[in-house]
Amino acid sequence: MKKICVIGAGASGMVAAISAARSGASVALYEKNAAVGRKILQTGNGKCNFTNEDMDTAYFRSSTESTLIKSVLSRFDEKDTINFFENLGIKKRVRNGGLYPYSETAVSIVDALSFELERLGVKIIFECPKIYIKKKGDGYDVSGTYYDAVIVATGGKTVPKSGSTGDGYWFAENFGLKVVKPLPALTQIKSSQKWFKDVAGVRVEAELSLYIDGSFVHKSHGELQLTDYGISGICTFEISGLVSRATDNGQKCRVEINLLPECTFKEALSMLEKRREIFAERSVGEMFTGLFNKKLSDMLIKEAGIKPQKKAGSLDDKELKKLAHISTQLIVEADGVNDFAKAQVTSGGVSLDELTEDMEAKKARGLFFVGEVVDVDGICGGYNLQWAWATGYLAGKAASID
Repeated sequence: MKKICVIGAGASGMVAAISAARSGASVALYEKNAAVGRKILQTGNGKCNFTNEDMDTAYFRSSTESTLIKSVLSRFDEKDTINFFENLGIKKRVRNGGLYPYSETAVSIVDALSFELERLGVKIIFECPKIYIKKKGDGYDVSGTYYDAVIVATGGKTVPKSGSTGDGYWFAENFGLKVVKPLPALTQIKSSQKWFKDVAGVRVEAELSLYIDGSFVHKSHGELQLTDYGISGICTFEISGLVSRATDNGQKCRVEINLLPECTFKEALSMLEKRREIFAERSVGEMFTGLFNKKLSDMLIKEAGIKPQKKAGSLDDKELKKLAHISTQLIVEADGVNDFAKAQVTSGGVSLDELTEDMEAKKARGLFFVGEVVDVDGICGGYNLQWAWATGYLAGKAASID
């Protein structure tokens, strides 16, 4: 019987331990906290969006072009995840393609995994001190105990209070593996533009277009939240990893916001021309009633260089074009993103070039890296948890093979 050590009792670690134990291995699970699954409890606003019906490699990013992501997701896809959790008692609830436990509580997922770990006899070592991994014979010495294989599931650097402090990168580098610089992703984008303080707290449906060094890179759509320091919301999170990497490289990032996502510039201009005619006796500010939050329309008018008290009917075509342009192409100069404490996932990590399709280190056979510690991050919607489940399951199974 193989002895397997899993380091980190988060999403990927717990599934890795379950997979290894089901494959007949004797498994020890090391966790620095006093309980398992702390970060899982925070996912999906505590409801745990654990996978998605629309699973595609296009929703994942890595610094390395590799077939590994496709291989992993094809061998343990969203259907496998659904079956895995159904067999643990989790009935699914579908909302806009995202899958949640029917109870709509992340606690259900953590409890289901915990019950299975207990049933399989996995030994969990809580509140363990900082540990070390050394090569010993055909296996590894983990803080004085011999194991045939080690699965590193320590997470990235996001939400450090949960225990994710980057330990896995240190393990990887000690064995000569390349680690892509970890950076925050799925987080807010910061900007020093003064007008943000005038619209803090406003939420609006919008379309964002990201440009890096002047070239278009990505478009996202969804609820946008305006803060006193920049932008937030799911559509912002989708592009934040790209902004994080680009600004860290010294590149310039610009986000163009279409506050009328159903409209092109021409369509917005046509609409404003009609409103100018219909509401000619209203002020310019009042002309926007029904389109935007007042704080937002006041800011747009101010940034367009127009006095809000001016009569709508007295707007000339040039001024109207300015309003249409700023409503569909509001420019945000991105200074960077929020730090790891505010981010939901880490961009960067152990390079895919260093790993086999079973997540085993090519330079250190019997040593595996799974989940967020690897240089793969997904957009919002259950994709990062799917990556965690899939890599954990495949590594646990592969580590147990004689």
